[in-house]
Amino acid sequence: MIGGGVGYLFYHNGHTVSLLLGPQSSLELPMAALVLGALALGAALVLLGGMLRSSVSSVSSWREQRRERKRQSMLRVRDEGHRRLWSGDFDTATRRLERYVERHPRDLEAVMALARTYEARGELETARRLLESARSQLGSEPRLLHQLGLLAMRRGNAGAAIDWLQEAVRLEPDSPRLLADLTAALAAEGRFADAAASAQRLVSVEREPLRRAEAQEMLLAMRYRAADADAAGGGHALRRILGEAPDFLPAVVALAQRARAAGDVRAAERLYRDAIRRNPSGVLLERLTALHASTGQAERSLPILRDACAGNRLAAPRLMLARTLVATGRHSAAEAELAEIVKDTPTYRAEGIDVTPERDLVAGELALARGHDREAATLLARAATGSHRPFAYSCRRCGRESAEWRDRCACGAYGTFEWIVAQPVTERGAGSASDSTAIAS
Repeated sequence: MIGGGVGYLFYHNGHTVSLLLGPQSSLELPMAALVLGALALGAALVLLGGMLRSSVSSVSSWREQRRERKRQSMLRVRDEGHRRLWSGDFDTATRRLERYVERHPRDLEAVMALARTYEARGELETARRLLESARSQLGSEPRLLHQLGLLAMRRGNAGAAIDWLQEAVRLEPDSPRLLADLTAALAAEGRFADAAASAQRLVSVEREPLRRAEAQEMLLAMRYRAADADAAGGGHALRRILGEAPDFLPAVVALAQRARAAGDVRAAERLYRDAIRRNPSGVLLERLTALHASTGQAERSLPILRDACAGNRLAAPRLMLARTLVATGRHSAAEAELAEIVKDTPTYRAEGIDVTPERDLVAGELALARGHDREAATLLARAATGSHRPFAYSCRRCGRESAEWRDRCACGAYGTFEWIVAQPVTERGAGSASDSTAIAS
């Protein structure tokens, strides 16, 4: 078919055509040969173009595949670093993430994860330099600023933490987490009025009920710290707090201390008495009896203590009543109270309360007051080796113990210290840190 077509072409186009190859050179070819040559040249060019396009496409595809393999390989390195971080293998996590971040310094999540591995290894300065370098490249990103603030707090630089966190809050003003951490940083710096303002904003933006309640507790605590630090006008602020939260013991104790320092013993007594009627807390019983003892009128505590014991089976006020009876020379009455506590001891123990150290201490003081030295020595020694220090305090939230009452626990809770003897085990925290050195002032 093709051969017949070519013959046909030559038959009908047999004349020749001159093809000029140069100024003085030409080639005489049949018209049909020239047409076939042009067609062949065109087909060759088309074929060559196709081959070039195919080659370019193949090279591009190969390069893209190679880039994708490298990208996937680095993503596996990053993911392995994250897994090692969460599993606690910080050395391996650091190596993996360093390798990834070196090639991808703008990957915020990877940078922050690498900074956490440095923190976990105690390399706080290295973490700081990494985060600040990332900030210079990525700008003011709230999560990055937040981590810089937390790192500054860990390094003990509350001032720098405040600067970072305030910048983050300006970018995310409705973030409860940022506001909570900013409040904590301001409190660590002693700026309690500013911390109270930050806590107020936190309360206004928090919507989750449990966290909102915690935010309200924080606000109350910051208002208390601001008022307590104000020697001149803090009394009015403390009374306002007490009016809003009558059971907030730090405000009661602070106001009573101010009244006592001003020489107004009756005002201090009234504050303690009213608070004891609401809740016979150990610190109130202790401070009331100490107040009266300091004025030589220990017997003034007795009516208040008897009222605290009436209508209940609480061991704490009954023990303090017995101790005050010993101090005022009412030995028989004290012995009767101790006998009641002995009778009720199985009940107290059934509730998880061990009153033995406190009862032994008071009984030892009674024996000493009566001149029974040997009996007193036995009882006092037994009290000292009991299950806990007599009349020691424990935080209801975390269980830390202290020899004396503090307004704030190291766990951050305010007003949670109570006599151990007043707390059933089922209501006490699981912590075991002890001694007053564990408590932040």
